[in-house]
Amino acid sequence: MRPLLTALVLTAALPATAFAYEDEVTLSIGTGYAAVLANPDLPTHGARLAVDVGIGLNDAWTLTPRAEWVFHPSSSLLHVGIVGLELSYAFDILEVVPWFGLGVDGIGTLRDGSLGLDLALHAVIGLDWLVTRDWLVGLDVRPYVLPFSLATNGIDPVYLTVGVHVGYGFERY
Repeated sequence: MRPLLTALVLTAALPATAFAYEDEVTLSIGTGYAAVLANPDLPTHGARLAVDVGIGLNDAWTLTPRAEWVFHPSSSLLHVGIVGLELSYAFDILEVVPWFGLGVDGIGTLRDGSLGLDLALHAVIGLDWLVTRDWLVGLDVRPYVLPFSLATNGIDPVYLTVGVHVGYGFERY
């Protein structure tokens, strides 16, 4: 009886398998700053709102569909909408998690009633603080490159967003 009891106690004391992000979907909302960097005809500074849905592929890689809207105030208002998909890699070691990635985006602009659409590529670097197992607070920086100049009133060739975000992780299964 004693060996059986010892085996049960040892089995119960073993740690559970750790899963960082692979079975998790993280919904994040954010705000921040955006800048038109190389087009002096457009208003440079803007205010940003963003929504991200991070889908953990494994303990380090995350696929993130995302959308953001940026308002550039001036006498000639500029609205920028971005819809994209990014793949990022996280160094999940402690409560502070640095991460980086690459993405592809569709960018829409609206200025003086004129609509423009363009394609972009972006890099991203971020830092998340895991407040609890479910909640996170973080920073992200995304430089966008618009290589094709498809829109006549577009924000090409370079655009930048910097933001803060709050996220909540949901278990997929």
